[in-house]
Amino acid sequence: MSTIFLTVPGRVATKPERLSSGNVVGVKFRIASTERRFDRSADAWNDAEPVYLTVTCWRQLAESVLGSLRIGDPVIAHGKLVNSRFERDGRVEYRLEMRADAVGPDLRWSTAVVSRVRAAAAEAPQGVGAEEPGGPRVPAPAPAPDDGAGGHLDGGQHRGVLTGEGAGRA
Repeated sequence: MSTIFLTVPGRVATKPERLSSGNVVGVKFRIASTERRFDRSADAWNDAEPVYLTVTCWRQLAESVLGSLRIGDPVIAHGKLVNSRFERDGRVEYRLEMRADAVGPDLRWSTAVVSRVRAAAAEAPQGVGAEEPGGPRVPAPAPAPDDGAGGHLDGGQHRGVLTGEGAGRA
C-alpha cells in the first residue's frame, strides 16, 4: 500500500495540546480548511463547509508549534495521512489524521519573522541565514484582500473557524 502525503492550507481551529510519550514532546491540534467559490450569478464569494483535520507533530516541530501557533492563525501543514484506530462506547472506530513533517504560517494571509532553532541553524550551509547587511529582516506588510481573482475578500477571516464551530474532536 502506498503512503499518502498531503499539504493542507487552513487555520488553527483548536488550541495546540501538548502530548508526551516518554521523553518525546508532541502536539495535537485541528486545522480547518475552507474552500471558497465565486458565484457569478450572485456576484459573491461563498464558503463551503470547512474540513477539519487533526494534526499531530513530534519533537522539535511540536515545540515550535507550541511556542508559535494560536487559534485562528493561517497555516500550511504537510505530512502523512494516517488512519488512527480508537475505541469508543465499545466500538472500534477510525479517524483520518495527519502526522505532520512541516507546519508553518501561510504567508498568503500573514507575515512571519523566522527565528531558527539551534539545531536548524547549526545544520544550515555556511552563509545561509546569516544576518543581512543593515540588521535583521523586517516583516513585509500584511497582504491586501484579493481583488476577486481567487482569494478572500474578507481579509482571510473564515466564518465559523475562529469561533470553533465544528472544531470539536470527533
